[in-house]
Amino acid sequence: MKRFLLIIFITTLSMAVFSQSKGFSRWSFTPEYGYNYFDGDINQNLTNIFPTSFRNVTYSANLEYAMTPVWGMGLDFYYFPLRATTTSPTTININTDLWNSDLIATINFTRWIFPQSKSRIYVNGSIGIGFAYYLFDVRYPNGNPVSVSDLYVDSKYSGRSRPILLYENGKPLKYGMAGSCPVTFSVEYNFSKPLAIGAKIHYRAYTKDNLEGVTYLNWDGVTNDYIAAGTLYLRYKFNSFNKDHLRNIKWDEYQPDQGLIYAKELGKKFDKLNNKVDTIAKKVNDLIPRVAKLESLLSNDGPDSDGDGVPDVRDKDPHTPPNTPVDFWGRPLAISSNNVTTAKGTPSKNTVNWEDIPAVYFDFDRIDLDNDALITISKIANRMKADPNLYVEVRGYCDYLGNNPYNNLLSQRRSDRVKKELVNIWGIPFDHIISNGKGKALEPKIKYRPNRRCDFFFGKL
Repeated sequence: MKRFLLIIFITTLSMAVFSQSKGFSRWSFTPEYGYNYFDGDINQNLTNIFPTSFRNVTYSANLEYAMTPVWGMGLDFYYFPLRATTTSPTTININTDLWNSDLIATINFTRWIFPQSKSRIYVNGSIGIGFAYYLFDVRYPNGNPVSVSDLYVDSKYSGRSRPILLYENGKPLKYGMAGSCPVTFSVEYNFSKPLAIGAKIHYRAYTKDNLEGVTYLNWDGVTNDYIAAGTLYLRYKFNSFNKDHLRNIKWDEYQPDQGLIYAKELGKKFDKLNNKVDTIAKKVNDLIPRVAKLESLLSNDGPDSDGDGVPDVRDKDPHTPPNTPVDFWGRPLAISSNNVTTAKGTPSKNTVNWEDIPAVYFDFDRIDLDNDALITISKIANRMKADPNLYVEVRGYCDYLGNNPYNNLLSQRRSDRVKKELVNIWGIPFDHIISNGKGKALEPKIKYRPNRRCDFFFGKL
């Protein structure tokens, strides 16, 4: 018995600890107090409403989990002291202490019939199945216990003597066990979110016919024993201050339960994402003017007053003489080449003199490199590898045919194609090569292969 009570206590405590669920609180605890009547195989007066038994104090506890505002499950534990007197054929007092625990299914009739009702009064019911353990003590009216040797003469069995106490395999017993099936009906008033009071009536059927512990009162299983009870209770709903309890809400408030949870979770994620977006937007706003400035510096578009191929926005020497090789910033390169002389017309101390290197030529409207072009590029690469301090400007040109925007783009693509070959194939440093599209070659104004070319200008900074 102690082990059974310990299991009930641990189960109750564990369920109370985990008394929360997503969206709503669901657990409630109910202590009860009341009286019971025992309906056993004792003398029945036809004019009495209740069997000839005594009212006895009953107390219990119930732990319930609400699955919806209507349905729930619970675990109960009851103590029933059963007291009665029988006078036929022998007067004896029956004293049985019964402990009962059941697993029950509950229903809120009010919420089931009126799902949107705002009433605080609920009509509830339950049905279950459980286990009962009982100890019995049988005594004569003078208080003396009935002995195992006491017999009585049973006229129904030809005057044979029968034992008074309960026997099993020829031995008297002091305890028994039985299955139980409780049915309850209750009315409760919810006077606050966490608390409700109520009244409950019980009718409990048992699988045994011997709760009295008296052999001659048994009818060989024809009728089993029952217990009727009436109790008052106080219900406490766990965590109902922090969350809505399912017993307190209407059905339409319950239906979107999961949807609201997901919406809240998504809302939290959205807030975090929105904060990240705001942070990124702030950084982007800070970068926009810097990127715009960088774009203006990198672009070859815009006014070019001295015609050196470097727009005025980044030209650090806006008065460069015509045909002067320049770097990215429009500063003159002190170089010599197969095509041009230096800005002053004479070599400087940094001038590098190479033998003539032919230009790289292209087919009409193409940027492909043929074998001759690849040979020229290989010579340029070898010379730049020989002197790591050497820089080269690759100037691209187009035929006179076509409009200016298209030819400007095509000439830049040709110079970029040569630069890509030098960087990717020959491993020349990217920042040692300046690609510069010059657009149309003004003379001659015909479809002419020598105008579809890239020229090379070498120098040292």
